[in-house]
Amino acid sequence: MGNDREKTWSGKQPHALVLADRGIMALAGLWENWHSPAGEWIRSFAIITTTPNQLSAEIHNRMPMILKPDAWPVWLGEQAADMPQLKSLLAPYPADDMICWPVSARVGNVRNNDPSPTVPQSILARADEVIE
Repeated sequence: MGNDREKTWSGKQPHALVLADRGIMALAGLWENWHSPAGEWIRSFAIITTTPNQLSAEIHNRMPMILKPDAWPVWLGEQAADMPQLKSLLAPYPADDMICWPVSARVGNVRNNDPSPTVPQSILARADEVIE
């Protein structure tokens, strides 16, 4: 597996990271509505990061905090929780429950609004060989 700090001909190598069961990946975040000095309502949002698991560490020095479905009610405040319980959610998601593969650099451009940038690079390379 590559490292996003490794250089390719076009820059850093992007990767796709998904849950192994291809389920919904819920990221922990914080949001707030506030008034700017100009009096406008601003909606701000931040995704919380944590230390990487073994899989993510090969790519980056941090990873988003991924919530398992049973933690959603606690994180969203729908279920009471004390500070130790909330802090326990900050642990990295288990690496064995995730998969990762290199993808096209096209994934970093919002104009590429189709699934092709997330196709594994190994499949694209084989397709190029067949076409030639």
